[in-house]
Amino acid sequence: MISSESTDGNATESTGSFAIQNDEYASSKNLSRSAYQMDYVVPFDTKKYESRSLKKSTKSIQANYQVGNSKSFYVQNLVTGAYSSMSATLLYSGSHADVWVNNNEITSDEAAQLGKEFDNKIYSSDVDNFGSPSDIDQNGKVNILCYDIQDGFSGSGGYVAGYFSPQDLYNVSYSNRSEIFYIDTYPLMGIGSSKDVSQAYSTLAHEFQHMINFNQKVFVQGLTDTDTWMDEGLSMAAEQIYTGEALQDRIDYYNEDSDITNGHSLLYWDYDGDVLANYSLSYLFMEYLKDQCGRGNSIFKELINDQHSDYQAVQDIIHKYVGENISFGQFMTDFRAALVLKQDTGLYGFKGDSAFDGLNIKTYSGSSLNLKGGGAVVKSLGSKDDFSVPADKGQDITYTLLDAGGGNATAPATPVVNEVGDSDTTVTGTADPNVTVSVAVNGTVIGSSVSGSSGNFSVTIPKQKAGTELHVYAVDSNGNKSGEAVVTVKDKIAPAAPVLNNVSDADTSVTGTAEVGAKITVKANHAVYSTGYATSSGTFAIAISKQRAGTQLSAYAEDAAGNMSPETTVTVIDKTAPSAPRVNPVSDADTTVTGTTEAGAKVTVQSGLAV
Repeated sequence: MISSESTDGNATESTGSFAIQNDEYASSKNLSRSAYQMDYVVPFDTKKYESRSLKKSTKSIQANYQVGNSKSFYVQNLVTGAYSSMSATLLYSGSHADVWVNNNEITSDEAAQLGKEFDNKIYSSDVDNFGSPSDIDQNGKVNILCYDIQDGFSGSGGYVAGYFSPQDLYNVSYSNRSEIFYIDTYPLMGIGSSKDVSQAYSTLAHEFQHMINFNQKVFVQGLTDTDTWMDEGLSMAAEQIYTGEALQDRIDYYNEDSDITNGHSLLYWDYDGDVLANYSLSYLFMEYLKDQCGRGNSIFKELINDQHSDYQAVQDIIHKYVGENISFGQFMTDFRAALVLKQDTGLYGFKGDSAFDGLNIKTYSGSSLNLKGGGAVVKSLGSKDDFSVPADKGQDITYTLLDAGGGNATAPATPVVNEVGDSDTTVTGTADPNVTVSVAVNGTVIGSSVSGSSGNFSVTIPKQKAGTELHVYAVDSNGNKSGEAVVTVKDKIAPAAPVLNNVSDADTSVTGTAEVGAKITVKANHAVYSTGYATSSGTFAIAISKQRAGTQLSAYAEDAAGNMSPETTVTVIDKTAPSAPRVNPVSDADTTVTGTTEAGAKVTVQSGLAV
């Protein structure tokens, strides 16, 4: 499997010797019409128009519409982008929804059926699992406008089942100034004269999540709106929660689509190409995230409540529930492996969720490839001996060897470990990419981390004593364990500076205390003079010849590993008495006593006992 772990969905990197054209939807007799459903969130610059948010406005006077009343709405032609005004009639008004219908596209009974489903089931399902919507018009309701969305549908292929426009929540041109989403009647509810409004139920859940998400991220948290690939994945999660079933249409499209086979990016929302591939990938990723976190549907609201609106929100969730050292890029690679292997445990599967057992293994047959961030392909090999990582691959491109029979083909390579000292708190080195590297002492793991896409790892450990054996090994996502690298902790801590006793000009040794067994070197006036060793009790006595008073003596300790301590310096003390003075004759006429003695010595003259 070849994966781009870049978080930039717009940038491409070479796989090394393996571009992708995403310009057509998959066409297959195995796909139902509903597999071609897509939606649309109208792009809107929330920062530019922040001051025009109706959320911040005082309550305006709203018309009190009754069932049977009509009003005009702005709608967008999704082919041309142009806006126009459309009249619609209120056919249902409930506790949470007002259903408006254009041109009698559905009947009053069908509008009531649609509205009651939203009021009684969809509203609480989405609010409970994703959060509350805004209420800028302060009526506690959502407008649901049903009409034939102009999306270019010509009888087959993709069509827009519904859309949400954030600009409706702002005081700007073409705003309907209310909570509203738009639901298609053709072909979503049928292509004949009779309509089946139940076909729109999951779309209601889908669009309502968009509305909730926008409120929570922009109005409540004051952030930017959620990245499209995440927002759409959450809306499809809303569909699955509401229906209680996996979205088989998205799974079927995944299985049939060639652009996914050819490396379609999870992150780059390809409006101009095979955007249906994005829906399948985003849906599958959100379900994979949910299964890996083991928190059920509650993970979706937690994701929305995160302080980030992009991939970093997902990474925060991964670090909290899956692995604190797993990057978002690594998790995308694990997701792609899960689509292939579908294991019951570990990162390479959906934790036994049988809904995804039908995912096909999609192998790429080309010889060269450029992958956008979040893109990946699977390449079939004749044997593991055919596997090699190109030297000219992009820096974010990773290669992972998988076994079609259910796991990694081989155990990871034994890690290569750098030297470890007794002052170190990390063990570093290289291993296979994206494996868990553990460090153990006497069978107890003292630290673990996941290697990066280049194989580098850094495992945090407590300081270890010199001579301790560290056993370092790697485990891949399939549970395969590498051989162990054994490293012995080296003595890298220098001894403390020796403590020196006073040295006099009468002494013939330098004494003091130091690290047991350390070699003690004595220097006189910066030149090495004598050496010796500290005893088992830490004392030492290094022989020297007598030194003149004022001589600078220094000593340092060196342990068996060659680590040297700082130097300790003492000055030789004058402890030798001067020679007796030589006194010149003194007469009874002299008033001074003269003679010679040690230079600088104090001379005292006594007469009897008197000085």
